[in-house]
Amino acid sequence: MTLDALIMGLGVFVAVLPFLGFPIKWDTILMVVVGFIIVVLGIIVRRRGLGRRASQPRSGGSYVESSSSAADTHEAN
Repeated sequence: MTLDALIMGLGVFVAVLPFLGFPIKWDTILMVVVGFIIVVLGIIVRRRGLGRRASQPRSGGSYVESSSSAADTHEAN
């Protein structure tokens, strides 16, 4: 099971938890524990994603708008 699938499964569990009939104290404890696990898994997924992006070479495809003074100089020639 991938981390993404685990996070989605825990999210579904949190969504249906109020309807499962547990006592309120159990609901609260389970909600806090599952929420903490989701946060930790989210941090792990984010760090793995950032590590992959940092190792890939950057492309120089950014757009830079020319200034009006450069356009005026070009037109004068």
